[in-house]
Amino acid sequence: MASALEVIITEDCTAGKAGELTKVRPGYARNFLLPKGLAVVADAFEMAKYEERKAEIEAIAEEKRKAAEANKETLGEEASVEIVTKAGESGKLFGAITKEKIATSVTEQLNIAITKDNVKLSAPIKEVGAATVELDLGSNIKSQVIVKVIAE
Repeated sequence: MASALEVIITEDCTAGKAGELTKVRPGYARNFLLPKGLAVVADAFEMAKYEERKAEIEAIAEEKRKAAEANKETLGEEASVEIVTKAGESGKLFGAITKEKIATSVTEQLNIAITKDNVKLSAPIKEVGAATVELDLGSNIKSQVIVKVIAE
């Protein structure tokens, strides 16, 4: 049983920065890095391609990092979005505020293009009020936004 597998990181992640050659556990590579396109196995063919494209991969990663940092600057410390929805007298919502609704609201109200995969929410919001939600802007850069749920 192999104890480590050599991979080339293609996007910044917890395993390393884009363009790095690193060793990871085979299960981590097989189940997470490879299916998400975050790395490729460092075989002879990929190593030859890697050597040719190393500077290009690092430049693309740096560009993504700068874009994520710019988005974080745009959000600032007290960024907030408002979502108006139907709710009962007690403040319970008729439905829930999901990652998708939050992503759409952030994109529309704050002009930062994110998807539901960038929203880190443990459970849907089911009550009127304010909640702090973490956003993963890419390249291991995170920010927070306050989601204000208002009854219609």
